[in-house]
Amino acid sequence: MNVRPFDFHDIAALDDTAVAIRNWISKSTSFFSDYWVEATGFSAKLGLGSITTEPYEKILDEIPRHDLCCVAEIKDRLSSIWYSSSDQFRIVLADLLCLQASDEKSDKDLGAIEVDLANYFIGRVAESISQGWMGSGDLAVEVTELEKDARKLRLFRGKDLVSKIGIEVECKAGKATLNWLMPKQKLPALLDDTVDKRASAAPATPPLEMIGRLPLEVVTLLGSAKIPMSSLAKLKPGELIILDQRIDTPMMTYVDGERSFECWPGRLGNQQAVQVTKCFNQ
Repeated sequence: MNVRPFDFHDIAALDDTAVAIRNWISKSTSFFSDYWVEATGFSAKLGLGSITTEPYEKILDEIPRHDLCCVAEIKDRLSSIWYSSSDQFRIVLADLLCLQASDEKSDKDLGAIEVDLANYFIGRVAESISQGWMGSGDLAVEVTELEKDARKLRLFRGKDLVSKIGIEVECKAGKATLNWLMPKQKLPALLDDTVDKRASAAPATPPLEMIGRLPLEVVTLLGSAKIPMSSLAKLKPGELIILDQRIDTPMMTYVDGERSFECWPGRLGNQQAVQVTKCFNQ
């Protein structure tokens, strides 16, 4: 099991706020996944990474000058900074460009097309965060074009405490981190109403729209075969395994492990697909 570290260093007073941010990002992930499926054909999700709080000048000193950054303006609320390295951007760009993500780190700058796609990605994250807002009223996150060197974005004073929030983007090509810098002093005020409502309100029934966005695992079983262990150990590329499924009978599709549909195999464009011919459960 992979354990994701959560750094509570220097944010003992930010517990409720950290929980509120996690809930905010988790509610934004379905919107982001919809954008990503439309753009790439693959789902993706957002998650909360580590959170630390340090003086702004200390964080700036640790950001490489070639990292790409932008201003994320939370309209009528506060200004913040998003930034990440070219290597992290290339992980999500691999989905958009239909490429295999590379494990090798490189200081090479993004090309012009890659920067345009990175701006597209940043825009979708901003829209998702806006739609996932669970506080009162609407909240719009507007981002500027990406540029190099976060030191030029002097939004805070050097000694101001800034919370560095990691937004983890998990897509087909891997997992990347987008860093979010927000002033610690203003951050609790932004989330006060959501923290208070969460503590005092009775558990709410999720809206049908949200329930409709919940992901379910849909598996179509091509067939099965029983192979002796001795034969399995001798299998080589190119050998055939005969399944118990005849080509003139439909396949079964399971939803979260339960038999739900009868279907026939086929393709749609350059992707495999199945056509449903019978439903067992409505």
